[in-house]
Amino acid sequence: MSDAPRPSDRALRLLFWFNRHAPSVPRFIKQPALALAWMASSTLRRGPLANAARILGPHATRHQRVTLARRTVASFYDFVCEVGAHQHHTLAQLSARVEVARGAAPYRAVRTVGAFAGKGAVLVTAHLGNFEVGLAELRKTEDRVHVVFRRDAMGAFEAARSTLHRNLGIHEAPIDDGLTSWLALRDALQANGVVLLQGDRAEPGQQSTDAPFFDGHLRVPVGPAKLAAMTGAPLVPVFAVRGPADADHRVRIVLGEAVAVPDASAVEPATHAVVRAIEAVVRQHPEQWHVLWPAWVEDTTA
Repeated sequence: MSDAPRPSDRALRLLFWFNRHAPSVPRFIKQPALALAWMASSTLRRGPLANAARILGPHATRHQRVTLARRTVASFYDFVCEVGAHQHHTLAQLSARVEVARGAAPYRAVRTVGAFAGKGAVLVTAHLGNFEVGLAELRKTEDRVHVVFRRDAMGAFEAARSTLHRNLGIHEAPIDDGLTSWLALRDALQANGVVLLQGDRAEPGQQSTDAPFFDGHLRVPVGPAKLAAMTGAPLVPVFAVRGPADADHRVRIVLGEAVAVPDASAVEPATHAVVRAIEAVVRQHPEQWHVLWPAWVEDTTA
């Protein structure tokens, strides 16, 4: 959940309990709860409004910016509820929610033939949609999946996410563990596994670059591209886009074109190529980009 505005841990545990045992309750309270939070918290409003202004551009009206910002907060609420509801689901149950995987055939070709065959894959995603469900589809074709993440300060959210990963057979690689995690990721790729990382935000202390994004710049980690350069694995953008609520928020996997990172000189250009893929999917589904803090470099340094 990064540094988004947070409910109390007790409230989150209660929300998760209702999502598992009485799912109509979170749906019933969603609109009034979000309306109250929006009015009461300037912190909650600040990030989504700043990001909406960048995404929509200078000609957007305030009403358009507020509408997108509030839809983003509502989508994030749905995502959190789904993590709680799905934490005890099986691989088959979650995979059944995946509607289609766009780009699956080229991805399989990258993994099995040509220069990248047998070298694993570095998958780069964003805080978008619901990739916890998308992981189930990935596990259907990949035996070894390692997910890089930062441990969340919210114990309830962290416990739910870890339970879900454990049920799916996902290997966790906490970024907090430093060099130990990176060595394990290198070994996983050399064994033809896949590593999944977030590519739309550099965490404190991470090596980063400022990549062009809409009308400004996003500070993003270069770690995924460096890992690819180190092992010969390709960088593959991948996203899990949620469908409409009336379709039970089924998920569509979108796999982008593989990016080669032959050496250290290619790290920054490859990182920028991945950010362009992130920008394309954010343009299509801006309300699903669950970034509740000011994302643009220009908005954090002004």
